[in-house]
Amino acid sequence: MVTFKVALVQQQAVPNDKEANLNLSIQYIKAAHRKGADLVLFPEMWSNGYAPPFETAFDEPMDAGFEEERTRWLADAVARDSAYVTTLRKLAKELNIGVCTTYLSKTKQKPQNTAIIIDRNGEIILDYAKVHTCDFSLEALLQSGDEFNVCEFDGIKLGVMICYDREFPESARVLMLKGAEIILVPNACDMNPARLNQLNSRAFENMVGVAMANYPGEKWGRSTAFSPIVFDENEDYRDNTIIETDDVSEGIFIAEFNLDEIRSYRENETWGNAYRKPQTYTDLISLDVKEPFKRN
Repeated sequence: MVTFKVALVQQQAVPNDKEANLNLSIQYIKAAHRKGADLVLFPEMWSNGYAPPFETAFDEPMDAGFEEERTRWLADAVARDSAYVTTLRKLAKELNIGVCTTYLSKTKQKPQNTAIIIDRNGEIILDYAKVHTCDFSLEALLQSGDEFNVCEFDGIKLGVMICYDREFPESARVLMLKGAEIILVPNACDMNPARLNQLNSRAFENMVGVAMANYPGEKWGRSTAFSPIVFDENEDYRDNTIIETDDVSEGIFIAEFNLDEIRSYRENETWGNAYRKPQTYTDLISLDVKEPFKRN
């Protein structure tokens, strides 16, 4: 039986201290290795704990009174060839484990909200920048990504979508169309039933597994994994929740996907790309934004 064990890291990071968070990464990757994980998944923007540069930055990111704090926060971005990333690559190779780590990344333009997947040989096999940045908040300071990609890890096709990407069905849909079997979701927000249902829906409608890691906290946490399989061999509904933590517990939680079962389901059921009618979907790629959705 082919299985895939994802270690969901539900832990607090140190606000705006990437060296401390690198050291925490090392601890958690080693702990996940001891638990037999194939891959470790961190919450969103782990390098700084998604902590704002000043108290009101989520609501007023361009506040002119905090230019120094904003500049310092952006300058703390992590380069792909930095010691931060190199250390994690070496550890992945040493422990023969996969890592999906996240950070504020340095680019030639604006920094980005990035997730990379490192394979068991320490190679970066996927480098993804969040497409649906929260432009109404702190991420207005960042550059959005422009593509969803899929990689192969241990013969399993993986994709990544980050937090707010979850709220757009197109994110998971494109990853499914590109071959994803499992979608990893680094997260950093309160996690209520509506958002859990979004993840469940993405799994169901695309026939993909979904694994999400979030920061703990009151009404946050609830790191989760869903199987796409919602009907058994008798076509009776079955609960597709693989794991769901509470909101405040800290730890490393293992979500195990049965790839044999998932692949059989994908070959025989009716969702995913089996019976779509893409010729009718042209409005989905229109760039025109009409009321009531226009924003300043």
